[in-house]
Amino acid sequence: MSNLEEVEAHANMGLFFRQHPVAVALSATLHLAIAAVLTAGAWFSPQARVVSRQVAIEAMIVDEDLVEREMARLEELEREAILQQEHEEREAREAADRERERLAELQHEREAQERLRLEEEQQRQAQLREQRERDETEQREREATEQQRLAEMREQREREEREVREAAERERERLAELQRQREEEERLAAERRAEQERQRQEEERRRLQAEAEAREQAERERELQRLLAAEEERRRAEQAGLLGEYIRQIENRIQRNWIRPVTATADLECVVNVTQIPSGDVVDVRVGECNGDDAVVQSIERAVLRASPLPRPPQQILFERNLIVTFRPEV
Repeated sequence: MSNLEEVEAHANMGLFFRQHPVAVALSATLHLAIAAVLTAGAWFSPQARVVSRQVAIEAMIVDEDLVEREMARLEELEREAILQQEHEEREAREAADRERERLAELQHEREAQERLRLEEEQQRQAQLREQRERDETEQREREATEQQRLAEMREQREREEREVREAAERERERLAELQRQREEEERLAAERRAEQERQRQEEERRRLQAEAEAREQAERERELQRLLAAEEERRRAEQAGLLGEYIRQIENRIQRNWIRPVTATADLECVVNVTQIPSGDVVDVRVGECNGDDAVVQSIERAVLRASPLPRPPQQILFERNLIVTFRPEV
């Protein structure tokens, strides 16, 4: 038996068990009961074994009839199951054959339709090629006609442009002659105007120069008068002691902001150059001649910066941007 036949046999047996579970269970129970009686009889007395053997034989005869009938019925059921299965398989094969025939017909129809579609597509492509060839022929004819028309238009345009150029050249020559005449006239007129303008500018220059010299002379005189007045005012202020008082105020302000270093001597005397602005703010300080060491010089510079802004002068005429102050601290 081949593997396929074994698989089909097992499948048929399983189908029979599923369809007739009661018959299979009854048959198995009877066989087990017979085996149990036969086994138990071996353990009784000889008499009992004889009685048991007789009962067993009778039971076996009865059971064997029942089993034979059941087996016959089971075989009948199995034959029916096999016939049913063969019937179902035959119907399945017939259905499969009908399905294959239907699919074959469908395939035939699809192939026929595909051939028809290909033929139609070939006809359509042929018609398209013919139409495209006709269109290309017509296009070439139109292009040739258009090229001829364009060539004629170019020739006409070239003739017109040549005539226009010749007319333009004659007009340029006429305009050039007019331009030369006008330029000559304008040159002569410009020379006359330039000469007149030069004369006018020379007269204007001499007038402006005279006016400027007069203004400069008046300005110099006013500046001289102002300087003389300022000098006179400063001299009177100095005579009144205002300048000395102003310098003493600055020196006192610096001394009040000075922190004496330990190296400062009693005879300390230094010349301090201070640069200030009109507001009195110190913008620069330098210590010149001094009999102190570097610590003393730095302390004096710091004192001047701390004293900023310096006192204002009693009169503005006494203000000096660069001051020279002699620093002699009081002991």
